[in-house]
Amino acid sequence: MPKRKTSDKDYQDITKDIDLIALQSNIQMYFSKFPDPRSSGKIVYPAWYIILILLCGYLSGCNTIADIAHFAEIRTEWFGSLFRVNFKSISYDTIWWFLVRVKPEAFKRLMTEWLKALPSCMQNQLLSIDGKRLRGVSNNEHITHLVELFATESRLVIAQERVPDKRCERKALPRLLESVNVSGAIISMDAHYLYRKELQWILNAGADFLVGIKGNQGTLASETQNYFTQARAIDYGDEEFQCYETVEKGHGRIETRHICISHNLDWLPNNEEWGFKTLVEVCSKREINGHVQNGTLYYGLSREATAEECARWIRSHWLIENGCHWVMDVIFKEDAQLANAGYAAENTSLLRRTCMNIIKTFDPQRGFADARRSAMYNPSYLKGLLSRMFA
Repeated sequence: MPKRKTSDKDYQDITKDIDLIALQSNIQMYFSKFPDPRSSGKIVYPAWYIILILLCGYLSGCNTIADIAHFAEIRTEWFGSLFRVNFKSISYDTIWWFLVRVKPEAFKRLMTEWLKALPSCMQNQLLSIDGKRLRGVSNNEHITHLVELFATESRLVIAQERVPDKRCERKALPRLLESVNVSGAIISMDAHYLYRKELQWILNAGADFLVGIKGNQGTLASETQNYFTQARAIDYGDEEFQCYETVEKGHGRIETRHICISHNLDWLPNNEEWGFKTLVEVCSKREINGHVQNGTLYYGLSREATAEECARWIRSHWLIENGCHWVMDVIFKEDAQLANAGYAAENTSLLRRTCMNIIKTFDPQRGFADARRSAMYNPSYLKGLLSRMFA
């Protein structure tokens, strides 16, 4: 019988060395410029106090505004002692109205300012762009569709924008690029972004792009497919091609990927406008319980790279699905949320992602569900996360 783990050094470290005076001072300073839409003469609970309750609630396993209001009621004395205030228990209506009325740009600025304080280097970092619809607050008349910029290595959401629906995702690209310095990074996208203007925005921001090539650009897709079909016919025998193969086994399936690249693009019409320096072909073969599925995808890259690098970047692009969207839906129950009045849906989505970033940054070895349980059952752990966030 395996020995049960009895101690966790990282857990113990987070609960130690908490400077309460510095924490209280930093929190007040951090939120000092937060725009509060409420009438100043009627404010009982300052904006910083409500935001901290929201952050603490989401960190501690709450998934709805009602959950957070109940959590705040139970922890009223704890909040009072931690932040040296003497407030009565905050009501559901106060939290709800705050989320409905505050413009999301205020929460975006908070996220951006906090991320700036983290040590980071965008050089060769892969930033994935993908959209997600909040299904619980979306119907035929009202849609909340988010486009996110996700750092696949650190697993952090670094920017988010709302668009009318999935068809408009690329309209969020300039705002995403303006919100963070992406110089030196590689921005990966699906074929929805395969337009010259969008690709040029990325190059102008000092980054490179990795983009899928499909039928929305018919001539480009046909030329690329024909080029690699001819290469396949000679078994990629020409020296202009580099190939790399990966094999993954697990969960009853075997997946083989054959990646082939070329830097010789003089033949490609209008390539000076597209800006490609590498074309990539990915041939995949998936075997599941005796059934075989084959597929071929094509990509364009704005820098020269090896086949192995391209394979890693293309595979990493989809980390946004299980590193962010899966976490939001399964751990934070995002698709079950129904608060859609005013700015509530977008604001709560930003707060959930901020909490995900906090856990991933300061306790990266712990699962999100485990971290949220720890924050709920042990206030010292929650206090430790806050002290590190506002250090």
